[in-house]
Amino acid sequence: MKISTYLDPKFICTEMQATTKEEAIKELAEVMKQSSVIKDFDQFLKDIFEREDMMSTGIGHNVALPHARTEAVDTLIIGLGRSYKGIDFDAIDKQPVNLIFLMGTPKKDMSNYLKGLAYLTRMLTKEEFRGKLLEAKTAEDIINIFKEVENK
Repeated sequence: MKISTYLDPKFICTEMQATTKEEAIKELAEVMKQSSVIKDFDQFLKDIFEREDMMSTGIGHNVALPHARTEAVDTLIIGLGRSYKGIDFDAIDKQPVNLIFLMGTPKKDMSNYLKGLAYLTRMLTKEEFRGKLLEAKTAEDIINIFKEVENK
């Protein structure tokens, strides 16, 4: 799976303003709201929060992957938010989160859902990769970092 094909510069917040998990999810979702992929924004947000309520998606390494399988989207959609201050996401390692990937996929598309989560989880455990994402100047730079890794 190539995450770069699902990343759009318009859905990347390089400097999030949020200070809480809830604010961060809403801020990132608002940026993604303009996408034609999201059919029902309110349902999309509700499904993301319902999944988050089940168990925090703060996976450690200063990363969170809030996500949901939802009928509110037509296809896989991914947004990325970056917080230099860090946000308490109730992560498994109890560390603040600096990188947040918000992901929605149709309920019927289990394959891309699992592939996307697995790929991101694997890539984001690599300190060098996370460092590059944190150092990137622009949304386009972030997408290019993914492309570099995916084309190796």
